Amino acid sequence: MTGNSKCLLGVVFALSMPAMALAHPAEQALVLLLPTELYTLGGTLAVFASIILISFTPRSWLARLYRGFRIGRGFDAGIAPQVTSLLCTVLFFALLYVGVNGPNDPQSNLLPQVIWTGWWVGLFVVQGMLGDLWRWVNPWSGLCAVLLDGNDPLLRYPARLGAWPALAVFILFQIFLLADVAPSDPDRLATIALVYWVFTFGGMALFGRAVWARNVECFSVLFSLIGSLRPVHFGAQVKVGIAGWASFALAPLDMARALFCLTILVSGSFDGLRETFWWLGQIGINPLAFPGRSAVVWSSALGLIAANITVICLYGAAIWAGLRIATRFGSMPPVSFLQAFRTYAITILPIALGYHFAHYFVSFLVQIQYLAATLGDPLARGWNLFGLGDLRVTTGLLNSTETVKPILLANVAAVVISHIISIAMAHHLSGRFAKTRKGLILIQLFLSILMIFYTIFGLWLLSTPRGA
Repeated sequence: MTGNSKCLLGVVFALSMPAMALAHPAEQALVLLLPTELYTLGGTLAVFASIILISFTPRSWLARLYRGFRIGRGFDAGIAPQVTSLLCTVLFFALLYVGVNGPNDPQSNLLPQVIWTGWWVGLFVVQGMLGDLWRWVNPWSGLCAVLLDGNDPLLRYPARLGAWPALAVFILFQIFLLADVAPSDPDRLATIALVYWVFTFGGMALFGRAVWARNVECFSVLFSLIGSLRPVHFGAQVKVGIAGWASFALAPLDMARALFCLTILVSGSFDGLRETFWWLGQIGINPLAFPGRSAVVWSSALGLIAANITVICLYGAAIWAGLRIATRFGSMPPVSFLQAFRTYAITILPIALGYHFAHYFVSFLVQIQYLAATLGDPLARGWNLFGLGDLRVTTGLLNSTETVKPILLANVAAVVISHIISIAMAHHLSGRFAKTRKGLILIQLFLSILMIFYTIFGLWLLSTPRGA
């Protein structure tokens, strides 16, 4: 059977499985129908060529590009972010009400549609590419400004904990998203969301809003890291540069945030991996007769943890090997492994953002229609709010080569470009440790090799048939 035939077969199986709607909000219903060997080879060669080109590009050129250029004066938003945050708090509780009292079908309930499609998929990309939307929509800052600002925290946050609690909470969130029996079930999701809101607000009340958001509230940590990648930043001045220019101020990260960067990458990659025929075969499940998520709870949870450990070890090994070879053959002074580990971790973020976009893009184009249709009648009472009640969801954009091809090429471009950005960032950061061209090349040699293999892996995930 040819590669394209296998892909087509995967589409048939994926589209024929009604349980997919309950898995989580953005399951891909289509796999690549392009010559997979050609685009994988092309993408990999593009990344390899970029490594060669960037390695011989004078670091001073990159330094100018990564400086950030002022394009205008910023503006003081005043209390506007607090006002919009208060509105989002009200909308959050309205969504919880809809989740409990609306339709039981996740595809027809506004809560899972907004949280998984609008927030987890959409806001993630907007935060990393366009602007700091989280500052305006997070459901705690406005209420905390009204009730808590001006009051001293009741407790002192233990400094030794750092951001480790945020990392732990984020991993628990990923386990819920990827391994829970029904993360899109409206009642279940409403309960989890309410518990997390109360947990976060309580922590902010006890320890202070800024301290809790910086160390425990995992989504504030997540969106702060991802947001550093966007080209345009608004503050006292409006500055623009190439993607990632503002991230260098964060490096070296503390160890918890360094590992956080890696877990962001792993969460998206494992989400794709666990749906593949290959993974289902490894855990002994027939992909042609998928028994449902209840049969793969433990394999998904343990697989996610194992994937995180594997990627962290591979990344650490690449950093260690680069330091050893650059110190021995590149005339580079000794550098602490932990310092290099924490410095280069920020370069993982572009790949995480690119794969997040590519992994969810196809299904986002369909799910956003469900969100709009549900918005027109959130409680299924025959309403026609905003004229959206007559909207009919269509997957016609996935039925012809003319529409599918640009969508899939956009996915491939997202993966390849994100790796190129990551390589450029790593090359620039290498200048903190190595001063000679030989040293610059050697210190990032194994990290670059790892990125090439991750490019191949990411493109394979986008193309391989899926059965879950």
